This record gives sequence, C-alpha cells and structure tokens, in this order.
Amino acid sequence: MLDGPRKGRRVLLVLAASVALILLLLFWGEYDLVTLWRLDRERRELSGQVEQLKVENQGLIDQIDGLQDNPEMIEKIARENLGMARKGETVYRILPAERDTLLDSLKIRE
Repeated sequence: MLDGPRKGRRVLLVLAASVALILLLLFWGEYDLVTLWRLDRERRELSGQVEQLKVENQGLIDQIDGLQDNPEMIEKIARENLGMARKGETVYRILPAERDTLLDSLKIRE
C-alpha cells in the first residue's frame, strides 16, 4: 500500500523535472526560442534587403548598358548632374534662400 503513493510521487517528480528541462531548453541558452524567433525575423529582413539590392543592381546594370550605347544619355546626365553646357549656352543655377542649404546646392548631385 505504501508503494502506490511513492510511485505516484516519482512519476510526478519525473514529469516535473521533464517539464522544467523542456522549459529550460526553450527559454535559456544560446539557442533559446526567443533568440531563434529574433534570428528568423532578421533573416527575413535581410532576405528582403538582398532582393531589393538585386533589383537596384539590375537597374544600375541596365543604366550602364544604356550609357555605353547612347551618347545622348551621357550628354543628358552631364547637363543635369554636372551643370555642363554646350558651347554658347549659359547655365543658370537658382540657389535657395537658406544659408544651410546653400552649400548643399553647390555640391555635385549623384
């Protein structure tokens, strides 16, 4: 008759120890559940950034290809970004009124 309560306590003790061990593994240590969720979120964000950069790179490759074959495009970029002009033309630059942005407007745009 004494075996029954002891056996029940042992089963309860083993069950409690198992639950404690599982909780310990899930929420403590280098690869706990919270860390794994955070790493998965970071991986998804980085994958999105990689896809965005691939699209941007393809656009730049297309632009390079266009520039190699299109002298009119080179002239357009030189006029718009570098303020260049043809012989006899005059380039007018309108400067902003604020002093802080005055220096920014004089810089070459990318």
